[in-house]
This record gives sequence, C-alpha cells and structure tokens, in this order.
Amino acid sequence: MFDITKPHNDLIPITHLIIEDSKSLQKLAEETRVAIEILNYAVNSLPEPSLILDTLALQEAKVSSDIENIVTTNDDLYKGVVFGDFSAEAKEVANYKTALFIGYRQYQTKKIISLGDIEAINDPVNKKRKGIRANLPNFEGDLTHIANIRADGTEEIIYTPPHGEALLRTLLIDMLDFIYNDDEYTLHPLIKIALAHYQFECIHPFYDGNGRTGRILNILFLCQKGYLSYPVLYASSFIIRNKNEYYSLLQQCNATGEYESIIDYMLKSFKITAQQTLKIVEAIQEMVIHYSSDDFLNTLKGQKLELGKVIALIFKKVYVRIGDLNMVHRQTASTYLKQLVDKGLLVEEKVGREKLYKNVKLLELFEGEKQK
Repeated sequence: MFDITKPHNDLIPITHLIIEDSKSLQKLAEETRVAIEILNYAVNSLPEPSLILDTLALQEAKVSSDIENIVTTNDDLYKGVVFGDFSAEAKEVANYKTALFIGYRQYQTKKIISLGDIEAINDPVNKKRKGIRANLPNFEGDLTHIANIRADGTEEIIYTPPHGEALLRTLLIDMLDFIYNDDEYTLHPLIKIALAHYQFECIHPFYDGNGRTGRILNILFLCQKGYLSYPVLYASSFIIRNKNEYYSLLQQCNATGEYESIIDYMLKSFKITAQQTLKIVEAIQEMVIHYSSDDFLNTLKGQKLELGKVIALIFKKVYVRIGDLNMVHRQTASTYLKQLVDKGLLVEEKVGREKLYKNVKLLELFEGEKQK
C-alpha cells in the first residue's frame, strides 16, 4: 500500500508507464494544440513579438509565486524593475522571471533542455540548499516531505518524494528521454508534456522551488515541441484558480496509478490559458496599434518617429523614467510623457526625487485578467 510518509523510491519511471491513449484525451490534446498555435500565430504577427515578453513573463512570475504564497503587488514588482530595489517578495517574483529566461536562452542555444539546465533554472528560485537533493532515504530527520499546514500551525504530510541523489537524477534523465524520444514514446506531444509535469512534481528533485521550476519546464517543452516561438503560455493563473483540484489529482495519481485525470487537467490548463493569453495579446496589439496610429500621434506635438519609439517603450516597460527615453533629448522626453499623461495613457508618480510614468492601460489589462 502507498505510504505517504515514506520516500516514494518505487516511483515508476515515466518511460515505463502504461497510458491509455483514449479518444477523449486525443480530442482534448488536439483542441489544445489548436488553441496554442492560434496564440503563437498572434504573437508572431505582432510588429515586435518581444514587446510583450517582459510584461507577460513578470505577470506569470507574480501568479506562479502566489501559488507558493509569495505575494506582492504589481506596483512593487514594476518599481523594483525600474530602481533595482525590490521588496523581499518582489525579489522572489523577479527571480522567477530570471529562471524562466535562463531556461529559454538555453533552449534557444541547444533546442533541448538538459538535466544541467534544469538545475540552472531552479537555482534563482531555490532559497535553500542548491542542486539535486542529496538527503538520505533511511534517516527520518533528513527526509523531505510535502505537507499542508493545518489551522493550528501543525503539518499534515501529504507526500514524501523519492530520496537519494542518484535515483533522482536517473528519474529526471528518464523523464527527459520520454519527452525527446518521439520515435519510441509515441503519445501526443502535449500528453507527454502533461505527464512529464506530473512526473517532475512527483520526483520533487530540489529542496525548494520545485513548483516554479516545473511550471517553467512546461513552457520550455512547448517551445521545444514547436508549439510556441516565444515563452508566452503561462498556466499558473489556471492552477491557482484550481489549486485544490491540482494537488488532489497529484495525490490521487500516486495512490491509484490512474493518470488520465491529471493529463486532462494539465491539457485544460494549457488550452484555457492559451485562449486567455490570446485575448491579452490581442488587447495589447489593439492598444499599440491605436497609440501608434497617425490619428493618435497627430493629436500630439512632436516628431512621429520619435513618438512611435516612445510608445513602443512604454508598452514594453510598465514604468518608465525620463532617462529611459534616451532616444530623444531629456526635455523632449519630458514633453512627450506629459502629453501621454494628458491623454490618459500614463499616470505620473513621484518616488523620492524621481518621476515615474506608469502605463495604466496595460496595468489595468493585467489586473482585470487577474480577477477572472
């Protein structure tokens, strides 16, 4: 019988799992593929696709950290980006974005993610001992447990992952083989990614930051399989809205060996998130088109080419300072920003001696999305 208090060292390697490739999962996988590819097309259709990477990545970092009860505000987060001075919570969120782009750069270079890359991704989000867990399975005081915190502050163990560094490395390499070897493991690629997420969470290879590392791997595997050109599909908002179901399914799979439910959950998280992200991308695109149009620029005083560059910058960075507009003279930058405040696109804030200009339209879009 499965004992949640003992190391799960008999966790089945993912390449050994027997998965019923049901018609319902195939149908959902194809619906999910279509939703992701429509999103990818929309992002690639942007005049500058990288325009939205920073803002979307920071929003994902914020929500993903919320899952780990690391809560900060958008204001703290974006002001930290501007000044390089983060609150403790905002710094952890920013570390997630750092981890994401470490992984994405490695994927761009090699077109795969290796075990070493996974360790590098985990490093910025790991506040404890770095690297693959090396605690010993036979010493109770050295065990890693996953637990819920009861109302009285005591812990309720819900799962004890495998222990022993060699075993963890073997299971992770097996997981990567499952993802990359499409000739031998012929499940739908999205089903494979969903299963790999489950397996990674079960392996729980690090002392800290496993959840955030696993969610980053989802994005990178979607890129590696050719569904995404940029890392823009972030399912953390779906998971946090359905957090209890997520953890319940992870436990259920361990106890019963029935995997269809967690695959169904993960595919829906990808599909629904792709549809929601598409709306955000389209809304950003509409705003950029509107504020870059001749009709709008003609209402401002200044050179259209310069104004266009200013508009592009403030949709890439939620907060800007006059000094960030180094493509124009400082006095000209101040004049442009004040005009955009008058037009309701920006709000001016004083932080110490600095004047900050906040893109309230972009921030309202993200805040509205968070409430859904």
